[in-house]
Amino acid sequence: MMKSTAKIATMAVSLLCVTLMTTPSSQAQGRRAFARGQNGMIGGFARQGQYGQSAGGRAIVPEQGGAGFRGGSYAGPNGGSVQGGNAWAYQEGVGGGRASAFQGTGPNGGSASGYSNNAYNAQTGTGQRNSGKQATASDGSSYGYNSTTDYTKGQGATTSVDTQNNGSYQVDWSKGSKPVVTQTSTTTTP
Repeated sequence: MMKSTAKIATMAVSLLCVTLMTTPSSQAQGRRAFARGQNGMIGGFARQGQYGQSAGGRAIVPEQGGAGFRGGSYAGPNGGSVQGGNAWAYQEGVGGGRASAFQGTGPNGGSASGYSNNAYNAQTGTGQRNSGKQATASDGSSYGYNSTTDYTKGQGATTSVDTQNNGSYQVDWSKGSKPVVTQTSTTTTP
């Protein structure tokens, strides 16, 4: 049942997106479809306007699982732009995952990008989250980080953070304790 619901949702959202994205218009437009019944629900949307467009969809089957996505692209009147998206899925008793990313540029020449993802195994109670952001200012200076967090249900987590300009750190988030931060390396900014 889950596979057929996901296929129907994908087809419905794809049709919405194709229809909206291939219809030239200077007017803002939006379309959505949603259906719910005893076996679950599906839905999707697509919209377009003067400065951008976005689309997304989801399918959920109660007590079994679900999946969804959305994304968009926008451009400002002064030259800046941003694109981004995310997706998620889960299965009851098995686990789930999520991922997102973005990138953008400013009208002044600066830029930024980032990502995050998370995966959780419900059978073992463990998971991992990764994220990072990078930015470059209009003067060429750059900043950023990447981090990884490993966690276990009921016990806590450990995070490793590597920064571009401020060294690397380890954070212990043990359950019942205050976070402990340890610097593992230093970085000299030129």
